[in-house]
Amino acid sequence: MVEKNPGRIRSIHCKDWSPEKGYRGFVWRRCGSLKKLFAAAESEASIEYYLIEQEGSEYSEMETAQRCLATYRKLHD
Repeated sequence: MVEKNPGRIRSIHCKDWSPEKGYRGFVWRRCGSLKKLFAAAESEASIEYYLIEQEGSEYSEMETAQRCLATYRKLHD
């Protein structure tokens, strides 16, 4: 979708889901093709914002936010 709409996507809403935990799964534990998605979004879609949503976690709110940010940064190395 990103590659088919160059310059048209300004933000991406990132929210993880798993069959076992539903939306309470930890963001990006299964990173799979996210690196490719982010690369395409930044090179072709003119992305400006990533909206990272986490619905519950086994960690505290602050630790969850820190882990999400660390994973996001790792995917942009």
